[in-house]
Amino acid sequence: MLTPTNQYEPDYAVPPGWVLRDYLETWGISQAEFARRCGYPPKFISEIVAGVAPISPETAIQFEQVLGLSATIWLGIERNFRLQQAKAAE
Repeated sequence: MLTPTNQYEPDYAVPPGWVLRDYLETWGISQAEFARRCGYPPKFISEIVAGVAPISPETAIQFEQVLGLSATIWLGIERNFRLQQAKAAE
């Protein structure tokens, strides 16, 4: 069995809110409208976009239902971002 010798591991990760913001802009949906569709307060969505509030599994599922982008993807972006923050804090 071959073991890869060179694996790409970036030293940065983008906040999931950046991805959400870009996705909403692409589809022409305001944060307030997205919050309404998800059943969340606009402030909560604003905090996610700002990188302050994390995306929980429940939130990821709601995002999937509204946007059609898999909850697994949202959670992966969140995980990578929080892990990179923890590494940077060491």
